Amino acid sequence: PPVARNRVSRRVERKELGLFFSSPVAWLFLASFATVTLFVFFWVEAFFARNIADVRPLFEWMPVLLIFLCAALTMRMWSDERRTGTLEYVLTQPVSLWRFALGKFRACFTLLLIALFATLPLPLTVALIAELDWGPVAAGYLASALLGGAYLSIGLFVSSRTDNPIVSLIGTVTLCGLLYLAGSPALTDYFDNRIGELLRLIGSGARFDSITRGVLDARDLAYYLSLSSGFLALNVYTLEQERWARGRRTPRHRYWRGVTALLLANLVMANVWLHKLPQLRVDVTQGQIYSLSGTSRDFLGQLQEPLLLRGYFSAKTHPLLAPLVPQLRDLLQEYRIAGDGRV
Repeated sequence: PPVARNRVSRRVERKELGLFFSSPVAWLFLASFATVTLFVFFWVEAFFARNIADVRPLFEWMPVLLIFLCAALTMRMWSDERRTGTLEYVLTQPVSLWRFALGKFRACFTLLLIALFATLPLPLTVALIAELDWGPVAAGYLASALLGGAYLSIGLFVSSRTDNPIVSLIGTVTLCGLLYLAGSPALTDYFDNRIGELLRLIGSGARFDSITRGVLDARDLAYYLSLSSGFLALNVYTLEQERWARGRRTPRHRYWRGVTALLLANLVMANVWLHKLPQLRVDVTQGQIYSLSGTSRDFLGQLQEPLLLRGYFSAKTHPLLAPLVPQLRDLLQEYRIAGDGRV
């Protein structure tokens, strides 16, 4: 019945969550993530020595930490189904396969939210010590959830391609790591501005940094949602291929290939179209510190030649000047974005 089919994804979600928390490995994953987060925040980034009331160090490391967390959460989702033979049971059910994929994604996403919730005492502690701007904090958690969702969809796709959880783990870490490195300075610094800007649009890290500053850009949000939707579609397509007879091509096969390719093409074109709408941005920081004045935007829009702005920051800044360093860096980044390739 239609009602029973609608409950499939919910039942799959409850089953996966039950299996996850029935093992001590689940608690080990969550505890390890919280411990590493605390270590990075207080020790690696030296929070008290920075003399800045923010939680930017937490989110600066989040794209890397989420790669390993999401890979660990998804490594067994489909590979165990293949290894134990239960995948055949799933494939023979008179239910759309996207419901099973959605149920597993919802289970993993719930676990991701629990892991992020475990880090909430950090901003609460900072707020008790000094005045904290909650706008970038909320934006940072939103960015973490969106980036984590994209990593989870990638992990589910990789897991659906193998029956070995270790191979799934390594494959997910590799693919997500390459996606992160694509827009990082470690790679973009080797190219000119035009190619570097293209790599930043492709990479997941640069867009993540833009949101955690406290600027919500519709293009960044659409990018993460497109990644999640695209890899979930590939996950469903991979499972659908398991139903096909080997060595035969039928109209159903062509239909699935065409629909999947059309969906992926539409997601890419939607991002290209949104790239031409830079004004769809909201500054959620206290005091709108990243909102340029109309005069500045008019000046940047009238530039006839490229403008180079170079900032020099000391390795050891005076404690009273240290809070200005991230603000000036973010302001230079805002000029670059508003310059639309000319700055």
